[in-house]
Amino acid sequence: MESWPLTIRIAGIILLWFLSVAPGLSASVNESAPRRQTEFNDRNYQPSRQINTAAPLHRTTRSGAPSRERRIIQSQQETVRWIDARGAEEKYDMYYEHDGSQVTFASVCSNYRSGSIDYRNCRKAARQWFGTRCNTASSVGRMFCQASNAFRP
Repeated sequence: MESWPLTIRIAGIILLWFLSVAPGLSASVNESAPRRQTEFNDRNYQPSRQINTAAPLHRTTRSGAPSRERRIIQSQQETVRWIDARGAEEKYDMYYEHDGSQVTFASVCSNYRSGSIDYRNCRKAARQWFGTRCNTASSVGRMFCQASNAFRP
């Protein structure tokens, strides 16, 4: 008889354990965990939400502030020559844009593929060419002086 209450107690403990743990076990057996992404490429990339972003500040302008004049961009093409370290001379057709007072550095030699050897050599030759056209007596000459000093190929 003494074993009967002990058996009932053990059965009760097992029943309580089964009722408290079993729902979690049955759910994990029926549902599979989401697969973890292990391959990343352009087709399956999904960016996560932005963290620590702030809304852009809106600049207010004074109503009496003078408006900037619209600059007229002119494009030019010149043939420049470059002598490399081995002494071989190459000629490049250099394309560049300017507004009469400044050369747009991003446009220099943009007719060549960015990063190519021809592009790099053309930009070196362009800097040299800007130096030969430097003349402080005219505005265009000053533009070339500024380009030869500030342009970094």
